Amino acid sequence: MIVFGKIRPKPKLIEILKLLPRTNCKECGEPTCMVFATRMAEGVKVPQDCPPLGTENKLHLEEYMSQFKFDI
Repeated sequence: MIVFGKIRPKPKLIEILKLLPRTNCKECGEPTCMVFATRMAEGVKVPQDCPPLGTENKLHLEEYMSQFKFDI
């Protein structure tokens, strides 16, 4: 994404996926954790949307995602 001539950094899918439980439980409304991670990288989903996500990983994901801006 380009903003005023600068390229905005995007979240790395693998960094999000590494922190997810990877159980494909579907509790978030997505068919797999990979799809959930993709939706997070797009700014559509947030860590709180993953019920089985542990507190520590939730905090790490919130911190990681806080450095990105989304136009949703």
